[in-house]
Amino acid sequence: MTVQEIKERWIPGMKNAQSAVEWWNSKASAFASRELPTADNSLAMRLILNNQMIRQEQTVLDVGCGSGRFSFALEQLGARITGTDFSPRMIEECEKAKLSRTSSVDFCVNDWHNANLHELGWDKHFDLVLANMTPAIVSADTFLKLSEASRNWCLMVRPTRRSNVVLDKLTTMLDIAPDTNALDETLIYAFELLWLSGMKPKIEYEEQIWENTWQVDEAIQEYTLRLSASHTLSSSHKDKIADLIHKVSAGNVVKETTHTIIAAVYWQV
Repeated sequence: MTVQEIKERWIPGMKNAQSAVEWWNSKASAFASRELPTADNSLAMRLILNNQMIRQEQTVLDVGCGSGRFSFALEQLGARITGTDFSPRMIEECEKAKLSRTSSVDFCVNDWHNANLHELGWDKHFDLVLANMTPAIVSADTFLKLSEASRNWCLMVRPTRRSNVVLDKLTTMLDIAPDTNALDETLIYAFELLWLSGMKPKIEYEEQIWENTWQVDEAIQEYTLRLSASHTLSSSHKDKIADLIHKVSAGNVVKETTHTIIAAVYWQV
């Protein structure tokens, strides 16, 4: 494929941007309670450290920073960090943690899809641009923007192949395409775009298993918002989601297990 063909194929699959924001807003408190990543528990941190992607006083852009875990972890390494996310609640949690940590990370609410790098002063401004496990990268344009903001390293970490018993049952029942289908395509398109642009991307991956436990009401909200972000759901669809969640629950609890392969693409511009 040519670069233009990839751009035409790799386009956003989001159907309802507001549902997507609400979904991530709903996760803000839980994300804020997570520990900071280290080389022992994070593929991204291992790659950053092993490849010496940042040094003291260098600059990092954390795209889709969520609750700021990576921003704070990289600040501890001596870097100057800018963290951006489209979820206002996530950035609220970042600002709370910033105060308690006496941090100087610069956080802002910004939709990467529409971010104007020139107006923000981000053109070729950062020594490392990180996009770790974020829905911000959903198209060729949002991916290429990572390189446009960097003057040295870029690192994107994404889930690829994924199975989730509850989600798989829901998409089968509703007869809709799983929202995970595009994950493998993202990895393929990303590598091709970089290679065709004359860069030398590298890829590493690891298998992971995620365990979550939800109260029934929480699970209904989680899956309804998640599926609403990528599909147009009718009232009937939403009723069916609630019905299935009740059926798979035990003692008002839904246990969720996700098997996935996390892939990292990293390159120098």
